[in-house]
Amino acid sequence: MTPKRKYYLVIRVGKNSYTPVDWSETSFYEGEDLYSLPGIDKFTSKVFSLDLIKECLKLGILDENDLFSSLEILYIENDKNYTVKEGPIFQEDNYIMSEDLLMDYIIKNKNNKEVINNILMQCNIKDTSLDLEEFKLILKSIGTIKESDEVLKEYLSIFKKLTYEQKRAICCRLSNSIYNQKQKEDGTKKSLKNERKVA
Repeated sequence: MTPKRKYYLVIRVGKNSYTPVDWSETSFYEGEDLYSLPGIDKFTSKVFSLDLIKECLKLGILDENDLFSSLEILYIENDKNYTVKEGPIFQEDNYIMSEDLLMDYIIKNKNNKEVINNILMQCNIKDTSLDLEEFKLILKSIGTIKESDEVLKEYLSIFKKLTYEQKRAICCRLSNSIYNQKQKEDGTKKSLKNERKVA
């Protein structure tokens, strides 16, 4: 059995160099498990990244040099450091869709090949599984399924069987893709926090 991954919300201070932070010292900490991805998400999603850093500066947990560093989520596997590609989810990232919103988005766009292909592309993640492959097969044939939307939702509910890491990666990637496209169309494209800069 694969051991459960331990995750860490850290400050990147250089290439493959990270500073661990005791986030439990902040007023935003409410007992979340900061060694799990759901726990880190619960902690970060209720706060703006800059507010978190400002408080850490006041508490002396961080210094001013950390203001222009990146906040990242790290895990260690086979004695190597890996970062969660999608990074932390803060309050400013409230455009990231939930599982249910993803289902609704798929059904609404079931006959739009461009949208469905984009969703499929965002499903090409490192951690795959039989359930994920089945979900992708449903997406590939969704335009030909003549069932009602309710039945379609039942088919798509296999997405909810994916691991938290898989669902998170797909929802984040798809949401960022849609957000990017919308900003481009609006002519006000802003760079997303791909590097998770805090200032």
